[in-house]
Amino acid sequence: MSESSFSANPPVRKQTEDFISLVDLFHICWHNKRWFVLSVSLFVSLALYKLSITPKIYTREAAIMVKQESLGKNAGGNASGSNFNDLGIVQQNISVNNVQRHLVSLDVLMEVVRRLGLAEGRDVQRKASGIKGRIKATIQDDKSTIINLKITDSSPKQAEQILYALVQVYNEKWIEDRNQVVISTSHFIDDRLRLLEKELRAVDDSISAYKSTHSITDLRDVGAMYLQQQNLSNHEILRLNNQKATAQYICELLTDDGNKHRLLPSNVGIENTAIESQIADYNQELQSLNSHLAYTSEQNPIIYNQERVLANMRSNIINNLTYHIEAIDIQLQSQKGYSGRASEQIVANPGQAQYLEAIERQKKVKESLYLYLLQKREENEINMTYASNNIQLIDIPNGSNTPTSPVPRTTIMMALVAGLFLPVGILFVKENLNSTIRDLNDLEHRTSLPVIGEVPFCNMEKKTISQRLLKLFGAGKNARLEPRKVVVEHGSQDMLNESFRVIRSHLEFMTEGSAHHENVYLFTSHSAGAGKTFVSMNLAVALAIKGRSVLYIDGDLRRASASHSWGCPKIGLSSYLSGQDENLEHLLVKQISYPTLDILPVGIIPPNPTELLSSNQLPKLIQEVRPRYDFIFIDCPPANSMADTSIIERYVDRTLYIIRAGLFERKNIPDLENNVQSGRYKHLSLILNGTRILPRYGYKYGYKYGYGYGYGYGPSEKNTAKREKRHFLKFRK
Repeated sequence: MSESSFSANPPVRKQTEDFISLVDLFHICWHNKRWFVLSVSLFVSLALYKLSITPKIYTREAAIMVKQESLGKNAGGNASGSNFNDLGIVQQNISVNNVQRHLVSLDVLMEVVRRLGLAEGRDVQRKASGIKGRIKATIQDDKSTIINLKITDSSPKQAEQILYALVQVYNEKWIEDRNQVVISTSHFIDDRLRLLEKELRAVDDSISAYKSTHSITDLRDVGAMYLQQQNLSNHEILRLNNQKATAQYICELLTDDGNKHRLLPSNVGIENTAIESQIADYNQELQSLNSHLAYTSEQNPIIYNQERVLANMRSNIINNLTYHIEAIDIQLQSQKGYSGRASEQIVANPGQAQYLEAIERQKKVKESLYLYLLQKREENEINMTYASNNIQLIDIPNGSNTPTSPVPRTTIMMALVAGLFLPVGILFVKENLNSTIRDLNDLEHRTSLPVIGEVPFCNMEKKTISQRLLKLFGAGKNARLEPRKVVVEHGSQDMLNESFRVIRSHLEFMTEGSAHHENVYLFTSHSAGAGKTFVSMNLAVALAIKGRSVLYIDGDLRRASASHSWGCPKIGLSSYLSGQDENLEHLLVKQISYPTLDILPVGIIPPNPTELLSSNQLPKLIQEVRPRYDFIFIDCPPANSMADTSIIERYVDRTLYIIRAGLFERKNIPDLENNVQSGRYKHLSLILNGTRILPRYGYKYGYKYGYGYGYGYGPSEKNTAKREKRHFLKFRK
């Protein structure tokens, strides 16, 4: 391929890949396995420490059953206490959901805390709140009356005690609330009985005094039929008056603000099931309010809502009682009419008989009411005696002696996972945030420019602890590390020497068969610190070791880095370009260790390097030395910072562009390709310098270079050169 065709054809942009693959990530992680060992060790140590200081938590479970007699008719069960219904025993209708909520209420738990002595004073409520957060009450299904209790605690014995005490306290509170209604009813009956006893004594005294005054012993029967009818009417009037008196009494209690927190008497003779049910619901709601008032104030929103509900219930009961009294009045009016018509028929009875009958009638009314209340009092006493528990413990508290928290296996597994994933995440983010050329594979995937080799990273200087820390945290990644200049040695088979031998073979392939001695090479880079001086010096030595004649020209008239490294005198290229000394033999520095290598140093650094390079002396120099050497290397300043490289580039045959791994930004590759396309560089080839020994793409330098050239078991250098020749044939011209 001719030089013109090489320069005219633009490089083909390759498809790039910014994110590393899983295989690459695996190799990077494997290379940094010591960090994984450190991370896993740290996390596992922290996990073990946490396990050692974290209290062990145990779980205890129990099951309770809500008794069917407590659920009443609403639950659809046959209550065991249904035999007492005819006696007037009140059964509070509750739901399983209410029992579930009441079991874990703060009121019950505070009593449990006091009873077990877990806290005192103000700490009782705080302790109860803590237990409430650790206990759960669940219902097996919608139709079940079984409630499952579960609690977690650092002490399994204490957890069992809490469950036992919870059931006991709830049953006691249930019986206490139930007995409050019974006691209220008993007080009502006792008050009525005392009043009736006083009235009966007054009636008896009145009858005795009347009979004594009028000397009456017996009364004449008047109209058996009408008398019987009158008696039936009077009996009905008596029954209605009892209901009316009871209803009026309850209305008075409800309308009296002083009794708004007093329980209403239930089952006292109101023959209206709706009113009786409302009174039972009202007493239950009032008991709940009184229970809440025991540990909170009346300003609490819950108390306010319950007061409002009770007010609505009182209003509804009063309305129903009013309608009930009106209905009783209508019935009384009707029965009185029947009684009046019967009385008219008994016209023959003397006035004394009528008077006595009236008094007797009053006595019978009071006696029947008195006997009725005596019966209710006995029923109420039976109801108080029949105090069964609301819930029954069917599964005693039980659980495993193995702690449920923390779980050592789970904690250690989480620590292992965290210890593995933390380095993976850091390496993945670090690798993808790296915007520089990382290695040879990265470079070849981003450009079609020829790459003739790579040089592994070489750092002969010992790093201080601070430098290692900076490197560990990613600081100073663009820092220029100056290795020892000449590392190529005769007979050395390390990776660094093998890499320069590979590049040397590629250069020989490129110049082999050249008809016009195209042997002048320009070494440059994008910016300082790429290692062009290091690469050019060692490549010159590698060629000299093979016996090829090499002239190394230090073309960096501003820094003269190569000249300082070779230890050359104060005469050299600047003297030749300025015309002070044109005798090359006098200016060249011979190398004792490498007889075929000559050095043309800078000499004295001139104040006007650009003007010296622009003179006619530079092409004259190149023309003079071209036929005398196999290879002529010119070390130039960075191409993007100085104009010197552009001047020298006119007279060279090929350009070797040094790219520093970890320093050269990937975004600069398009600019480099555009420069090649515009013809700025002649036969440009790339050399990647400073690549790390990372198994990123599945191989190491020891594999790539060692099996080709050394380590005592590879083929000879000559045979290897033949094998590589076909692959790099495109670099020759």
